[in-house]
Amino acid sequence: MKTALIVVDIQNDYFAGGRFTLENSETALAASLEAIAKARQADEVVVGIQHIAPSEGPFMARGTTGADLHPAIAEALQGCPVIEKHQADSFLGTRLGETLAAQDVTAIRLVGMMTQHCITHTALSPEAAGLEVTIVGAGCAAPTATLSAIALAGLSGRCKVV
Repeated sequence: MKTALIVVDIQNDYFAGGRFTLENSETALAASLEAIAKARQADEVVVGIQHIAPSEGPFMARGTTGADLHPAIAEALQGCPVIEKHQADSFLGTRLGETLAAQDVTAIRLVGMMTQHCITHTALSPEAAGLEVTIVGAGCAAPTATLSAIALAGLSGRCKVV
C-alpha cells in the first residue's frame, strides 16, 4: 500500500489579514506542516492543491496574494506537485487522480481548508472511492471550530478521521 498526503488549499486568504479568515487556521497550519514533514520522511507521495477562483471572486481570486499558498506551505511543498483546482472536489477537473495512479497510491491522507467544503468533497469524491481515505483532523480548519468538528464527525462515518 502506497500512501499520499494531499495538502488542500492552505492559502493566504484563510489567515489573519486574508479575505476569509478561518478559526484555528494557524493550528491547522502547524499540524499540516508536521504531516508534510512526516510524509516526506516516510518517502510518501505529497501533493499540494491550490484553489484558484476567477479574478473577480470574493477570495482565492486569480492573481491575488490571497490565492497564493501560505509561505510555510509553499516552502514545505518544494519539489512536490501542486495542482490547481477550481471546484471543491480536488479530483474534479484536475490531474490529481492521474498523479496518484501514476505513483500506485492506494491510500490518501487529507489536511487543509475548509473542512466542511473542500476536505469533505475531496474525501467523498467518486474518484476517491477506490482509495483508503484518512483525514487528519488537527490539520483542518473551517470558518468556526464547531463547523469543522461537525464536518469531521460526519466524515467519520465514511472515512477514517485521526
